[in-house]
Amino acid sequence: MTSAESHSSDAAGDTNGATSTSRPDAIDTAFVLRFEPQYTVTDAEAAIFDSIAPKVIKRESYKRKHFLKVAEWKSVASLSALELIDADDIDYVTAVALDEDTPNHLRLPFLKILPGVGGPLASTLLAVFNPLKFPILDARTVGVLHEFDLVDTTNPAQIDYQDYRKLVKSLAKGANCTPLDLYRALIAYSRQSSDTGKD
Repeated sequence: MTSAESHSSDAAGDTNGATSTSRPDAIDTAFVLRFEPQYTVTDAEAAIFDSIAPKVIKRESYKRKHFLKVAEWKSVASLSALELIDADDIDYVTAVALDEDTPNHLRLPFLKILPGVGGPLASTLLAVFNPLKFPILDARTVGVLHEFDLVDTTNPAQIDYQDYRKLVKSLAKGANCTPLDLYRALIAYSRQSSDTGKD
């Protein structure tokens, strides 16, 4: 983890007397310190952020094979449709979406021009390019944010990405972590929460 780790163990233990299975009071530093370590980074995810991301940043667009690797990790259900997209279309659309002159509010909608690309995959393509600026939109993260009364819906398709982006960046700043650390903490919490619900 990043800067959230630099906080003392007091912050990690400060759960207001809560047990390890109780719901946290807020999405803050203690939340991230508690849940982010429970997230397992898969080999595919590590390859995307460690190997593919630098290539995308340098190229300022996605090669088809890199686009499909991100899709395989984030949108496996749509993979067969995404595999039909022409390499030139992927290169062109992602180049425009990642161009420094493209307004932020147009980046995600432009990526969604590609058949089969929804908000979660489009946000992930942006996050791989710049994880500090673009958080990953995910049904599970939206569900957790809704549980904490921070968004009005559990459906990522009904979330305005610019509002979501501002919210996640603000939460990450308040928790002294990156948006990617926060994403991982939210996912880990959602898994624990769903496991608890099965009991």
